[in-house]
Amino acid sequence: PSKLPTWKATFNPTSKFPTKCPTAKPTFSQTSKTPTYLPTSKPTSLPTSLTPSKMPSSVPTKIPTNCPTINPSSIPSRIPSTSPTLLPTDLPTNIPSNGPTTSNNPTLLPTNIPTFPPSVLPSGAPSIIPTAIFSKSPTLIPTVATTKFPTRIPSKTPSSTPSSNPTVRSSTGPTMTPSSRPTVASSINPTTSPSKSMTASPSSVGSQNVKVPSAYKVQVSDPSLYPKQYIYVSPTGSDTNNGLSTAAAVKTIAKAMTLAPLNGKGSTIVLADGVYRETIRPPAPATMMQTGQLVFQSASKDNSKATIRCSNSITGTSFTPLTSLSAAIQAPFAATARSKIYVADLGALGWTLPDLLRFRDDGVYEKRASGLNFLVQSSTAVAAGASLDPAKRYHAARAPNFRNVTNWKRAEHWWVADGPTAGSTTSLVDATDDTGTLLAPADIEAGNLKTIGVDLSGGYLRALDGMNSHWMWYRRIKSHDQTTGTVTIDTDSASSSCDGSTGLCTGCQPKYACGDANIDTNGKGFSPMSKYYVDNHPYLLDAAGEYYVDKTNLKLFVIPLPGVNMDASFVVELSKRRAAIDLTNTLNVTFDSLSVEMCDDTAVYSNNWVNANTRFITMRSLNMQLSGRGLTFIKTIAQLDSAGGLENTEHVGLIQSTVRHMDDVSIQVNQGWWSCSIDALGDLCSHAQIRRFYVGHNQFYELGFRPFGDDGTGGAVIGNEMVFENNLVRNVAHNGFQFIPGPAKQGAIQPYASSDLVVGAVLIKDNIFEWACLLESDCGGLKHWAGDLGFRDHLLIGNVYRNIIGWSYSVQMQNLIPTSWPYYNPVDRKYWRLMLGFAFGSYFDYAPGSYHFRNIAYNVGSNCYHWTARIAQSEMYFHN
Repeated sequence: PSKLPTWKATFNPTSKFPTKCPTAKPTFSQTSKTPTYLPTSKPTSLPTSLTPSKMPSSVPTKIPTNCPTINPSSIPSRIPSTSPTLLPTDLPTNIPSNGPTTSNNPTLLPTNIPTFPPSVLPSGAPSIIPTAIFSKSPTLIPTVATTKFPTRIPSKTPSSTPSSNPTVRSSTGPTMTPSSRPTVASSINPTTSPSKSMTASPSSVGSQNVKVPSAYKVQVSDPSLYPKQYIYVSPTGSDTNNGLSTAAAVKTIAKAMTLAPLNGKGSTIVLADGVYRETIRPPAPATMMQTGQLVFQSASKDNSKATIRCSNSITGTSFTPLTSLSAAIQAPFAATARSKIYVADLGALGWTLPDLLRFRDDGVYEKRASGLNFLVQSSTAVAAGASLDPAKRYHAARAPNFRNVTNWKRAEHWWVADGPTAGSTTSLVDATDDTGTLLAPADIEAGNLKTIGVDLSGGYLRALDGMNSHWMWYRRIKSHDQTTGTVTIDTDSASSSCDGSTGLCTGCQPKYACGDANIDTNGKGFSPMSKYYVDNHPYLLDAAGEYYVDKTNLKLFVIPLPGVNMDASFVVELSKRRAAIDLTNTLNVTFDSLSVEMCDDTAVYSNNWVNANTRFITMRSLNMQLSGRGLTFIKTIAQLDSAGGLENTEHVGLIQSTVRHMDDVSIQVNQGWWSCSIDALGDLCSHAQIRRFYVGHNQFYELGFRPFGDDGTGGAVIGNEMVFENNLVRNVAHNGFQFIPGPAKQGAIQPYASSDLVVGAVLIKDNIFEWACLLESDCGGLKHWAGDLGFRDHLLIGNVYRNIIGWSYSVQMQNLIPTSWPYYNPVDRKYWRLMLGFAFGSYFDYAPGSYHFRNIAYNVGSNCYHWTARIAQSEMYFHN
């Protein structure tokens, strides 16, 4: 839009609110079009079957800020007809570079947030959740946790809704009401390790006939009860030592685990400051039952000093100027960039082809693409064990080069495709520069696929769909026609395979970067207004802080960041190992105050089949960063497996931790039902074997900008008896956090009732979801997607959804949509022009079965709360 309001609210990251507030109704300089007038009075009546019969006499229209918002007695008479409200262009509140080591980082919310529940509810409406659940809006979100966790919650029932606005409940309630807030009770782990329990139990409902889910406990370890048998580990130790003192420390964590006494009392493995380049694999359950609890803890109790790192270091002395090598080695690189490039011979440093493969969850080896390598610059001056600085991560050689100017416009400096005009699932066309075009930044890098100067075959294309930028594809380029500026992607994923022992691969690699770009875009995957860049090609290596890995000849090419010397003080870390912690088929393990980083696949990994399980795991005060994913927990059962005696992957806690700078999700919790059908033996496929996760008092940020799949969601979880509370989720490419469904019971008939659904009973409480949808649109701060299933008993209370814009070039262009645009629709045009972005605060997509109380949403690109459909048999209730 060419004109905006004459006053501008300057975003102040410290206060979270504009520093300048208008002293009267805002005025607007745009007067060329007749303003739309809104009625100055409320409707005289509302349908009593759907809404409260009485409304508060004074309905607030504002979100509290640090300065008063003028609320005139009548509705403002003028609203700009095309100009969206100004949004801050600066970055959000600074995030600590090494993650929090204390609990003093919550984002403050105003203490005077009013909540005005209706004074009377209609007799036919579903019952409100028991008033014992309600309490005044917390002044700090997330709640500050003490060093001993879980935080004890008073045993007495919290205060009910203020008496000035009594809540009247109907005589009959919904068939399933979510349980009350968790309470804390001491308990003893079945494996004899001391623990505390997070309990979700039903609250008192008096004489009303309201069903509540059964109570469940999520057990987590208690730091005050850690084992007193100590084994010491140090990078300077020796595995010939006994590990019984710091002077006799062993060198590796693997050795320390073998020294744990088999007396059932448990052991605390104390890690001295430093870097440990190994994957921790605790023993199987049979051994763990003999040793008792294993605790891995930093000696300094600082989660930035004892680091489990999945990379190997390479110093400056291992690099050679490219120009000193043969013409054949120099040839693939741009002549103008060769003098800046340095080369390291990975083969001479002990790397092999298998080191450059990734082992996927389904047991398939893949060759890594650029999104699966991590190269971060360090220095010998950095303290031993100190966490790496994410700001010094190198980018795979690309065009246009990486730039991030506006936080909520992450694709602003990508190039814009010309077409194909009708859309294509296999090719993208760009033959014109973006310089000087509509909405292009003034400093956009010149270039396109016609004039780029090299055949990009074998490189990779990352592109957003041209409809609304919901999907983000990463695909290998199979061919490149430079005369027309057209690249065609490799759609052959059937023959993709790699030999894990030799590292030799066939077909398109990696498999996730193969296949067409269709999904649900009606065949218009790549199209005009698709934003894109190309990478992972040697010719594109031309800027400081970029790299290229030659996976055939085992060579690493870099252009160092400014101000460094290629000598012994220069260090880069190149990812090599898949995971730092492998918890597959183990139990009774705690990790406390450690840093985990640079893992190609996932920092923490657990993948169990049938009778193998991961149980009683606590992760406290961890700093997980610079990896493919943060945590991956998968459980798979099959149709032919006996249902009797199956154990669960359960009692997993993530507490007071930071998960940041992950290419894909921060947390993945999923269950696979293999070949299950309605005529399967018994009712095995009606069982959920992964449950009881507690995720509380954590920070999740910078997630999903190089995802393994086709969208950059911050977390993907099957919620089954789960508590997700007091977390901060921010700076995410797509959905901030997403819950996904499990199956329905065998024999169930659509539309499903709540009792037909296998997984459920989830509390989502007192979280902040902000600055999601920074790269993609049609997403939300929190999303539930269920397809044709639905959810069972998800209670959302006290959450905040804010600053979720969902900007994309395609959406903003539709605000200025010309009638000549291929997708022009006169019916939709008015709707699209109202939005600067296409995103939602809380997004329920075909997802009934939830209860929403006292949540707050503001500064959102489209709808604060958005539902696409609901199923009659599953209830929803909304009161925010």
